[in-house]
Amino acid sequence: MALSSTLPRFVGSTLWLCGALLAQGSAPTAPAVSTALDHAAAAEHSAANEGLAVLVYDHGELVFEEYQNGYRAETPQHLFSGTKSFVSVVALVAEAEGLLTLDERCADTLTEWQGDEKREQIKVHHLLDFTSGLENADGELHTARCRDKYARAVACECEFEPGKRFRYGSNHGMAFGELFQRKLDAARANDDTVPVDFVDYLEQRVLDPIDCEVGGWIRDGVSNPVMSYGAMLTAREWAKFGLLLLARGKHGEEQIVPDAHFDQLFEGTKANPRYGLNFWLHGPTFHRRNAAVPDDVVAAAGMYDQRLFLVPSRELVIVRFGRNFAPSSDYGDFEFLEALFGGKESDAAKGTERGKLPE
Repeated sequence: MALSSTLPRFVGSTLWLCGALLAQGSAPTAPAVSTALDHAAAAEHSAANEGLAVLVYDHGELVFEEYQNGYRAETPQHLFSGTKSFVSVVALVAEAEGLLTLDERCADTLTEWQGDEKREQIKVHHLLDFTSGLENADGELHTARCRDKYARAVACECEFEPGKRFRYGSNHGMAFGELFQRKLDAARANDDTVPVDFVDYLEQRVLDPIDCEVGGWIRDGVSNPVMSYGAMLTAREWAKFGLLLLARGKHGEEQIVPDAHFDQLFEGTKANPRYGLNFWLHGPTFHRRNAAVPDDVVAAAGMYDQRLFLVPSRELVIVRFGRNFAPSSDYGDFEFLEALFGGKESDAAKGTERGKLPE
């Protein structure tokens, strides 16, 4: 079903209109050439490719909502790697509370890394932008036989000098999970009101204040919250998190996510200009292919095409769910966004591979 409304806008039009989410933090190179949104065309591309849900929030107002292929609105969906978007936001909140800093050496807490020349150089932000240099251990971390995923991640050897190479994988988030748990345990020794683990902290500090409900969270064999791919939320609940980010961490009069270092979430690195702190920054690439697609699009992306898109210049939040373990899908992020924003792909870009984010 499609839903339209004329409720008052609650995300201020003065927020983030200059495209602070660009990989290099610069203003958009060019405005989108089209202002009309074709919700139906985007939903059609989604539904034809194992889609389950498409929601569009425009200036904080839900203007389109469609559930597809038998999916029900109240069913939490496994976000897979879309979960990673919560990790970096928690890091910012924890930094403001004095629990950690993005620039601190992980080895100060993960003492197993002390004495290792490369791992001693890893800082917290390296775990969030995937430039830690740690070996990829997804072959184990993504299986049930790996009971303690945090311990396995911490045991990873460092193959490259931190900060030099981008390598996607779940080990970064799991290693951060162990670091964060040790931080919480140390704080709880002096204050038993400190949250007991990452999920408890996320809910108390970020999600509860915006009335966002987690539908479930996968844990490993020793009850560690799986940081890299464990979250389950409905489309509307994930959108609430997106609206918080669009408002630069502010909800009503409350600054839930600190403004300090907020832009770093959406700034790329030299190793990968198209990846920030657990967010993909492919807007400039898509914009070059079709000027109708704004160049400040960023996304949290999960396997089987779970997507949370933010478009600050247009004050849009878009959620797209795909069917888990679908046998086949020709979904593409570029094709989905091109359908939504209209316009035609440039002649120079025709014939290039489908625009789809890594997962």
